[in-house]
Amino acid sequence: MNKVFLAALAVSTSLSGTAAFAGQNDDLVARLNAAEQENAAIRRTNMELATKPAKPASITDRMADFFGAYAPDLPVAYKARPPLEPGRFTYWVEGGAIWTGGDPVSQTYRLTDFNNPNLRAMVTTAAQSLSPIGSSDGSIPGIFDLNPKIGWEAATGFDYKFAGSPWHVSGQFRYGQGGKTSGTASSAGSFDPFIFDPIFSGKCPNPGACLFGGSETVSASYKEKHWLGDLALGYDLAGAGRTAMQVKGGLRISEFVSQATSSDNFSQFATFPPIQTGLGTLSSFSINSVTTQDVRNSFLGAGPVIGLEGSLPFAGAWSFDYKGDLAVLFGSQKSVFTEKNTVAFSPPIFGLLTGGGGGSISTDTSARFATMLSGDIQAGVSYWFTPNLKVGLSYRIDTLIAVKNSKYTNASNLLIPDRYWHGPRLTLTGQF
Repeated sequence: MNKVFLAALAVSTSLSGTAAFAGQNDDLVARLNAAEQENAAIRRTNMELATKPAKPASITDRMADFFGAYAPDLPVAYKARPPLEPGRFTYWVEGGAIWTGGDPVSQTYRLTDFNNPNLRAMVTTAAQSLSPIGSSDGSIPGIFDLNPKIGWEAATGFDYKFAGSPWHVSGQFRYGQGGKTSGTASSAGSFDPFIFDPIFSGKCPNPGACLFGGSETVSASYKEKHWLGDLALGYDLAGAGRTAMQVKGGLRISEFVSQATSSDNFSQFATFPPIQTGLGTLSSFSINSVTTQDVRNSFLGAGPVIGLEGSLPFAGAWSFDYKGDLAVLFGSQKSVFTEKNTVAFSPPIFGLLTGGGGGSISTDTSARFATMLSGDIQAGVSYWFTPNLKVGLSYRIDTLIAVKNSKYTNASNLLIPDRYWHGPRLTLTGQF
């Protein structure tokens, strides 16, 4: 073909009849000859490769080609592994207000009515024997409402997800207190002096010559506190990352303590004509007695806990968070009752005459096995300010309910009240 082209070019050149085109033709012929030589060399190389036997492919090359060709149809175990997900540590802190519900808490009392004429017979009998009247059988009944007021709760916890695994390990600690409640009631009064006439044979004819009276103040207070700690192992049932639903199981330890305190401050006095005694002359006396009672009821137990928690994203950086736990706690209910009593006389000689005065203290402790159900539910919304930090607002309900054992079938054997606490929570969560 090159020869034909050269011939045509020669004919064209001869027909042109000019010397200027002759030089250009010579240069073009030289270039075509060089291209022909290069093409010949390429053809020789191709012929040598075609006649040379091919090197067999290695087993590695053949396997790579096999898996590459059939990877979409192979089982998961033979497919290429995805990048390993790193471990993720989550830490959170939480706080909020709580309201207390469940069994009511109250305390009854009775005050001495010093203005009641029916008390005169008691005073006369006491004066004849020179002994104080008792304050335990008052004639003014009442009751204190000691249900806990609004309180607070704080909590902290963590969750660690193992690298490349759906398994978690988590823990939490919660502490809360109900608001302290209290109540106070009192009475006071005095009697006309004529009630002493049978004793002093008319020596109290004038008003003010003899007088008897007294006062009494009773008070009570109540406070509750509780705490729990969980340690659990979790597994992602569905979803991945922040949207995973985790089921978990582990151990819960919990304690509930209630403290009830009451006091009764009772005073009585009398003035009368002088009485000669072997120890001196008496014309007046006063007695003051203070009785305090302290009752501490508690439960401490441990048992298995199961739970479920997760998060559902919506509207960009917003998410709906939820969690719930249920535990059965086995432990001991304990009650410690302490009573203190002090009596003071003025003048002290009156105490010697009546054989009274001084103080006393007594303590009684009882304990028994108990089974309690501890459960909680919490739900709310969160906002991710950064990929590693979010703030959430939620509402939480916790319960602690006594399970009556066959050995103790009536409610009087349950030393602590059934309780549930509820209120809003503010939670700060960070991931690393």
